[in-house]
Amino acid sequence: MNYLTWNLEWTPPKSRRANLIMEHVTAANPDVVCFTEVLRDLIPPGHLIEAAPDYGYPIKDGRRKVVLWSREPWTEVDSVGDETMPSGRFISGITSGIRVVGICIPWKDAHVKTGRRDRDPWEDHLSYCHGLARVLVRYTDQPFPVCVLGDYNQRIPRVSQPLSVFEALMKAIPSHFNIATSGLTDAEGYNLIDHIAVSPTLRVTVNGILPKFTQDGTRLSDHAGVHATIQTAS
Repeated sequence: MNYLTWNLEWTPPKSRRANLIMEHVTAANPDVVCFTEVLRDLIPPGHLIEAAPDYGYPIKDGRRKVVLWSREPWTEVDSVGDETMPSGRFISGITSGIRVVGICIPWKDAHVKTGRRDRDPWEDHLSYCHGLARVLVRYTDQPFPVCVLGDYNQRIPRVSQPLSVFEALMKAIPSHFNIATSGLTDAEGYNLIDHIAVSPTLRVTVNGILPKFTQDGTRLSDHAGVHATIQTAS
């Protein structure tokens, strides 16, 4: 199955930028997609599950921090994860025998200088990581392989983020999981912050990096995305 994850930076659905993005998505021919910072009107027909609309900032019609799309139906949908996690940034379900977890971990300045302005740098990020750790322990006790993809908002391996923040993320992802995007870089040479991690019974082949800019310099997103093939390991 082909998986794709990309932060679309609130791309307006009826725009040239949206058309260019969807050309890349269509070319990747995904079976499962995790979009973060997306407007629902941009999502093609299929089976959609989505995070709650309230992610702590003023609610704008159609905006979702994270959604999961699949060619096949979803079961056992979870839009909460853990009650201690910042809301509106988590969605999970089972499709084609795999527990897929879509995440959008808050960036370091979430609600620091914007929004509620009641947080310290990395505070919401750390709360999310601690809650995610509990969620993934619960999922790994179930009889389904697990794929965690989306906007991790950290470079892997660590670059400049505080060591304690990086360690919190590494504790959230079970140590026996493979972070298949670790060490991958975008066209500018920066380590990715959108990632795919899988439990041991899944094997990942990264097929390509989705660009932040087109060849003529048109901006697509402030994130590079990833598309990959995921299959059951022999």
